[in-house]
Amino acid sequence: MMIKITQNKIIAKVMLFVLFSLCSLSIIAEELPIRLQVALMSKIVAMEQNLAKKEELSIYILGASKIYDLMKNDIGFKIGNSTLAVLEQGNTLPQKKYDVIYIGDFSLEAAAVEYAERYDVMSLYPIIVGMKKTGSLGLGIKSGKPRFLLDLEQSEAENLRWNAKILKVAQLK
Repeated sequence: MMIKITQNKIIAKVMLFVLFSLCSLSIIAEELPIRLQVALMSKIVAMEQNLAKKEELSIYILGASKIYDLMKNDIGFKIGNSTLAVLEQGNTLPQKKYDVIYIGDFSLEAAAVEYAERYDVMSLYPIIVGMKKTGSLGLGIKSGKPRFLLDLEQSEAENLRWNAKILKVAQLK
């Protein structure tokens, strides 16, 4: 009898470990791989009508040096009809206006969204789950597939005008 109880306890502990591991993996899996984020960011920025009309774009990367390292090679190249002219990074909010702010530091999320609203700047963030006050567009994985979460209320606060194509592929908040 003692052996059976011990075996049941061991099985229960193993099952709890496996369950915990799976839950942890699902949380980690919410963020898109960095290369895919950069590729999608370029496509998405071109779908916002105000930015699509600009000759040159500026992007500020807040607290995400790996994103910056990948994107710096895109300076001078086209994003839709526009050219990426300025790409800067930092761990604090910028002091000047950029066209897009990528929120990679979640501790500055609320302040970054306020910045986006004040300057009519598109705010992007790398996950679609867990943000307290979301930016206008989130990139992430849900049910194993890349997803966009478009916050129309926040988009309005940032004075964004989306091309109707994105409304067909994005999940609306």
